[in-house]
Amino acid sequence: MQCFKAVLSAALLALVSAACLQPSEARGWRAYGARGVAGAHGGSYTGANGGTFTGARGGFAGQNAGLFGGAFRGTGANGGTAQGAGLAGYKRGVGAFEGTNMSAVGAKGSTYNGFTRGKYNAQSGQGSYDASHQVYDAQNGKDYGDTNQTSFTKGQGGVTQLDTDNHGDYSIDWKQGTKPVITPDQ
Repeated sequence: MQCFKAVLSAALLALVSAACLQPSEARGWRAYGARGVAGAHGGSYTGANGGTFTGARGGFAGQNAGLFGGAFRGTGANGGTAQGAGLAGYKRGVGAFEGTNMSAVGAKGSTYNGFTRGKYNAQSGQGSYDASHQVYDAQNGKDYGDTNQTSFTKGQGGVTQLDTDNHGDYSIDWKQGTKPVITPDQ
């Protein structure tokens, strides 16, 4: 456990450090050992037409555990912007998790906002996954997107509630080994 905490601390420090370095310093590093690999990388870039990108990523992976993360920020040559971040991890026999966030604004005012969240408990075999993807189209003034909430049990399947902005809402029952049953909400 002490080794796990030490590697976790080193990976998080590397991830945060990489995000704060100047471009010439953000070359990254990687360490290999008998039980896995750890590393971090970051940098800033400017495109030929004026767009920019800044990003950092890092983490470690071993046979029994891993932690990975990253973030980015960018601008388009015509004025759009985007940013996002994500983090995921696992530990054998315990479970796993993941989470992401992203948002963007187009040069003409259209927007995107989205996230994912997932977790799995290896001891109980239960997990969940939630997501949302929302788009606003500035040209026609309409919203598009969906949200969903899923819960499942290993070996049994699960249930998803899918809510869409323009195409109805649905319950999806997907038992393992059978065709999913899709029921429109009333």
